[in-house]
Amino acid sequence: MIRYKDINLKDNNPDTTISNIKNILNEIGINTSESNWYNSLENYHSVTIRINNTNLSTNGKGISPSYALASAYGELMERLQNQAFFKLSVDVSPRALKYKGFYYCPDEKNMSLDQILKFDNEWFKIQDKLIKKEIDIKKLMKKWMQIAYEDFEDDIICIPYNNLYSKRKSYIPIKMVSKMYMSNGMCAGNTREEALVQGLSEIFERYVNKKILMENIIPPDIPKNYIAKYPLLNKMINELEESGDYKVIVKDCSLGKGYPVIGVIVINRLNQTYFVKFGAHPKFEIALQRTLTELLQGQHAKMLKGVTEFSSIPKVENLHNNMIGILVNGSGVYHKELFSSNYSYEFNEFLSGYSDKNSDMLKYLLDILEKEEYSVFVRDVSFLGFPSYHVIVPGFSEVESIDDIEALDSYIKFVSIKKYLRNINSLNSNECRYLVDTLNSLNIKNKLSVPKILNLNMINNFNWYYSDIELLKCVLCYKNGEFENSFSYIDEFIKKLKNPTLDIYNYTYYRCVRDFIGNKASNFNLDENIELLENFYSTEIINDVVDNFHDNNKVIDNFESISCWNCNKCLYSNKCFSQEHDRIFMILKDRYDLNKMG
Repeated sequence: MIRYKDINLKDNNPDTTISNIKNILNEIGINTSESNWYNSLENYHSVTIRINNTNLSTNGKGISPSYALASAYGELMERLQNQAFFKLSVDVSPRALKYKGFYYCPDEKNMSLDQILKFDNEWFKIQDKLIKKEIDIKKLMKKWMQIAYEDFEDDIICIPYNNLYSKRKSYIPIKMVSKMYMSNGMCAGNTREEALVQGLSEIFERYVNKKILMENIIPPDIPKNYIAKYPLLNKMINELEESGDYKVIVKDCSLGKGYPVIGVIVINRLNQTYFVKFGAHPKFEIALQRTLTELLQGQHAKMLKGVTEFSSIPKVENLHNNMIGILVNGSGVYHKELFSSNYSYEFNEFLSGYSDKNSDMLKYLLDILEKEEYSVFVRDVSFLGFPSYHVIVPGFSEVESIDDIEALDSYIKFVSIKKYLRNINSLNSNECRYLVDTLNSLNIKNKLSVPKILNLNMINNFNWYYSDIELLKCVLCYKNGEFENSFSYIDEFIKKLKNPTLDIYNYTYYRCVRDFIGNKASNFNLDENIELLENFYSTEIINDVVDNFHDNNKVIDNFESISCWNCNKCLYSNKCFSQEHDRIFMILKDRYDLNKMG
């Protein structure tokens, strides 16, 4: 029997890793706190690390508290040094963006569209071959230029990545890096080799997940007698199954090509739901261990979140959004054949017995990719002193493709929405109509607040029509004198309210606003409107509604508005994380400027 060693094949023990990272963060003035510890089963531990006074956080998991904490801190260093928070979600002020004379990286280049198209760039040449023949490359690149919200002096900001095989440098547009790859391939570790093994493993994991999802591939089950060779893993699976009416299926997701990927499906037979996770590592036992611990990351075994209800004919409204949801959030719909035994290929035992050195495992992963004629581009971002990188494998590691016109058009609209919301007080009639139409065309869901769209993460107590998209559309239409549309949006909002009795005053207020607007749509004058409302609402609520809605031209001015990047004038500045986000971003740029990587 193979003996399972209680190690993660790390180049340092977890306590040393934690100590090293904490020292780095303390030195640069970034303080963190730990929360959301979960340990519902013996070998399943998870934790959240948050930078104080921000919403910047990472999660970690492991078979012990130390491994979970080291995992979370490692991911925090990966995200900070790749500036992932700020490239992918959190907006910063123009002042912070231009700080130190560069936007993100000291070695970034400002390039025109013509320079990009003519530049001797290995990455772009690979992408060029992947673009559909009917697509005009120049028009495509002009679309990519529109997704930047920064006020760039030149057309496109590019950052360099090194091709590990040819040793040549490619400058890649930073917005393409962010949108096409997201966090895929971002990694950190105690050594360069450990970090790159992690980054490449994640790339294999997501590639296989996407492939199985989009091509209806049915990976074979890994026999239980094979897993039984690893006592701890066997025990972890048994504990999970016994914690509820769960069935755990472990899948060989190598695609018959030797890819070091496994999948775990947890089926809850009480409510016919399922949860799917993928994991990868050159060592089978590490791949399965990571996948199992991630299943319970941030949750209790008896209350699994993000599950999907099984259906023999599942309804997926948007295949692309379903795929992105799975790759980014780990939750979505899989084809029913995944649960069948009509496998697409036969199970083969995973490689075993070779070196446990990260340098050898890195070579193993690179050899697989080189054999299949992929190129591997790496950017070293270890400017804080902890080995961190971003790995890109064009044609293999993309989350979104370069020529996905529909996704680009949607994102261009989303960027425009954010620009309008930051200047909502100054919008004219046409801009109000455009904002409403664009919100509708993107099918932005109600219950999503304006601060969330703007990534402001304000704590609470903000303007009422900022709290829900239906209310925002109601006010924009009201300002435009489109009273019937305004009535429809607030009526839709009210119908979807849950437990209105928990906040009866606001619920009544919203209904009074709705009926005031409805009366205006029926051409009631102010006196007639009030007279009718007095039959149903208190004087206090009617007066409040009239004060705010008697003049539709001034309805937005009657409420406190967000004033982004003007914190001294913004009434919400003490409820918002923006200033601290700017501070963190500028600390990173200071260090990046001192310790230029490449």
